[in-house]
Amino acid sequence: MDHDQHERVEFAPTSGRLTAVVTAVLGVAAIVLALLVPEGYPPAVGTGGVLAIVLAWAAALRPRVWLEGPWLVLRGMFSSVHLPLAAVQSLVVQQVLVATVADKRYANPAVGRTRFRAMRRARTTRDLTMTAVPGEGWQPDQGADYADFVEERIQEAVRAARAAEGRAGKRGAADEAAPAVVRREPAWVPIALVPAATLLFVASIWF
Repeated sequence: MDHDQHERVEFAPTSGRLTAVVTAVLGVAAIVLALLVPEGYPPAVGTGGVLAIVLAWAAALRPRVWLEGPWLVLRGMFSSVHLPLAAVQSLVVQQVLVATVADKRYANPAVGRTRFRAMRRARTTRDLTMTAVPGEGWQPDQGADYADFVEERIQEAVRAARAAEGRAGKRGAADEAAPAVVRREPAWVPIALVPAATLLFVASIWF
């Protein structure tokens, strides 16, 4: 399947969602207890609940992976990294998704395998360099899981971006070539919330 350079393809997260939701629910319960029964629960219980909710959201619920035009976007805890697809040297999904650009690794926990499945899925040099073999592809009837689909889909997009860049280079159309610079955008909301919630929790313990 060819990658449409103008489409946006989002991948559902596979890791940490249940744990994050349970943590957030416990955080809400702690806040409620601290508000309704202040004589039985110190302020640190409530502020600890706030911190738990913020960390669960920022660390586990916020990370996402998607394709957007010529970019592979990895949204993490404190920033979103835009990787030019044509410049991706390798991409594998083990316990986390790892992409390599200019010999630098970029990881994202949104898509991954369990430790057991990651250990069973040995990676060859062909896997790491995304070397295509005629007739191979994602075959769900052979025990593949969603992580296999995500890996294969992104690798297809990388190959399509490389081919498009090659065609543009042959025509001398520099404006059609894929972007070559990794772009990082800070996420100011979690950058502000995590330290604020941490300071609030620490202050409630000492004062």
